[in-house]
Amino acid sequence: MEYRYQHEDQEHRIQLDPNGNGNYTALIGDKTYQVEIKRLQSGYMMLMINGKRLHAYTTTSRSPQTGIQKRHVALVDREASIFELAKPQANTRRKSTRAGGGNLTAQMPGQVTQVLVTEGEIVKQGQPLLLLEAMKMEIRLTAPHGGRVTRLLVKQGATVERGQQLVEVGSE
Repeated sequence: MEYRYQHEDQEHRIQLDPNGNGNYTALIGDKTYQVEIKRLQSGYMMLMINGKRLHAYTTTSRSPQTGIQKRHVALVDREASIFELAKPQANTRRKSTRAGGGNLTAQMPGQVTQVLVTEGEIVKQGQPLLLLEAMKMEIRLTAPHGGRVTRLLVKQGATVERGQQLVEVGSE
C-alpha cells in the first residue's frame, strides 16, 4: 500500500507491505525499514522502526465546509522529537484511476461505505465520488477529471476487490 504524507512543505511517499503478525517492510525514498506496529488504543500506537521505538498519535477531522477528511499523525521518539505528518492537499494527491481514462478502480479490497454521486451527474475534477473502508481506513475516491458519471458500478455496502472497477467518468 502506498501512503503519501506531508511534513512541513515536503511530500513523502511511504510504501508499506505487510509481513504478517503486525510487521511491515516500509520503503521511504530509497531506504527500507522494518516496522512493527502495536495498536494500543484508538488514536495511539507504538512503532518499532529498525529497533527504535516511536509513539504515534493519530487524529482525523472533517471540514464542515468541504466534507474533506484530514488525517494527522504525530510521531514522538524517546528524545521527545516530534514529527507531524498530514495528508497532502487534494490537488497533490494521487488519483485513484487507471492510466488513460476516467475509470476508478479499488486500490485494495474493502467495503463501499458511501456513494456520493448518481449516474448521469456532472462532477468536477477532484470531487469525491465514493468512500471505501479498507483495513480500518477511509479511502476517498475522487473524479480524475471533470465530466459526467457514465456508470456507477457499486452500491453502498458492497464489498469490492482490488482492481475492481467502481465508477466511470466520461467527458461532459
